Amino acid sequence: MWIDNFNISKYNDICMKAIENSEVGDYHLVSGVSSYEIDREFLFKAELKPLMIRIQECINEYIRPHEELLKKKILEPSVISASWFNILGQGQKVDRHQHVESWNDREGSVVSGAYYPYVDKGSAPLIFTFPDGKLIEMPCSSGSMVIFPSWVDHHTFENKTDKRITVSFNTVRKSVVLEKFPNSVKEAEERLRENNDSS
Repeated sequence: MWIDNFNISKYNDICMKAIENSEVGDYHLVSGVSSYEIDREFLFKAELKPLMIRIQECINEYIRPHEELLKKKILEPSVISASWFNILGQGQKVDRHQHVESWNDREGSVVSGAYYPYVDKGSAPLIFTFPDGKLIEMPCSSGSMVIFPSWVDHHTFENKTDKRITVSFNTVRKSVVLEKFPNSVKEAEERLRENNDSS
């Protein structure tokens, strides 16, 4: 219920090309390399618009069925707000963390995701730790994307393969965006529709 998996493998090639042309640096949660401190708008690159559109569609699909959670404002319609990528090699890992402190932080991320444009077979899975201590281990494969609540703790074990690449993203509530920029969501959706129609 809380964690969904999507296949978006048709975008692997354009994503990998963008990653190859991007800068990376250090980030304290990642023992590999990351674009987090350099570029948190990775998915907003012009060449990645089709990928960003598809990820937004998956976010909408993730949120839509949870009617009870929508009524309680636990989940809300949300849009991509930040995105970056991490690259792990052998013996490298991502430390345990979460992307928002609680459901009630209306400025914080609602749902987050991890898309794998390329991972060697047998790369480290993503481990989720729920407040009740329940662990869920999600294997990764090239082209798969996991969407999950931003408040869930997650990490990886040490990676045993040569390459494990993740594009991560956070979201912001549409209601918060509309308060600050009343026309922005409508304009963004119109631009996305125009781009879809022309491609």
